[in-house]
Amino acid sequence: MRSTVLAVIVIVVLVVGLIFYETAVAPDKEIETPTPYPCPQATPELLAVEPVTSPTNADSQVITVRLGSGETITITAESGEVNAPAAFPAEIDLPLSPDTVHHLTVTGKVREIQQGDCTYGGYTLSTTTDKNGDPLIIETR
Repeated sequence: MRSTVLAVIVIVVLVVGLIFYETAVAPDKEIETPTPYPCPQATPELLAVEPVTSPTNADSQVITVRLGSGETITITAESGEVNAPAAFPAEIDLPLSPDTVHHLTVTGKVREIQQGDCTYGGYTLSTTTDKNGDPLIIETR
């Protein structure tokens, strides 16, 4: 009888152990996707235009433009529009119409750059003033 009681106790312990074993096993570990770090803020590029000569009798004027990480430059005036590729400083020959006041608008496209999951650039800057804050106006006579 003693061995029967011992056998029953062992069986009860094993059954209870199996029950608690199933509930005590750690659940399957979910793989967490890492939280991406925010992209660092890029330093804005600078669009700078050298001062223009005005008044002038010339039929054209070289406009010097600097743009960090630039892709293209466009100059728009009463005499038309001129585009230039990214070779900075860009020296762009702007044709001038006689007896006209030319109001220049210089626009530069900043090259888009990928660094990891971060995208920088890809925007356009525009100015109607030179690097000293003076208006980009050329009067021809």
